[in-house]
Amino acid sequence: MQISIDTNKLVTAAAQLQAHKDAKIVALSAACRAAITAGFESDALGELHLYPSKETDQLNLAGSVTDSLLADLPADWVTPFWCADSTGEWAMRPHTATQIQQVGREAKARILSLMQHNAALAEQVQLAPDKAAVDEIVWEYPAA
Repeated sequence: MQISIDTNKLVTAAAQLQAHKDAKIVALSAACRAAITAGFESDALGELHLYPSKETDQLNLAGSVTDSLLADLPADWVTPFWCADSTGEWAMRPHTATQIQQVGREAKARILSLMQHNAALAEQVQLAPDKAAVDEIVWEYPAA
């Protein structure tokens, strides 16, 4: 009796490990996206406030920062921007050009830091020798 094996259906251990790594990287990237959109803190107004950072919030912040950089701004220029104070009260609070630019810089720094952390974890995953080592790699990053 001859046994026929369809080698196209065989998955090597290396391919299984790579699939496990790919799934882990997808999960880590999802955690990174969640951290990016979870908000961030800034003390641009003199004390810590929580700022939103969903995609629309990032666009609104970029627009406010851009507006603050235009030539011939009036000396009393301010822009309202949504943030929460230490009691958790959300409000559109006025920001000067310097303040909104600081918020923008801090938002960008937070996002870049999260992205770099994600890239470092993805590299660790790719270098992991086996599934157990891949499973030990988890998303841990300080909150906003």
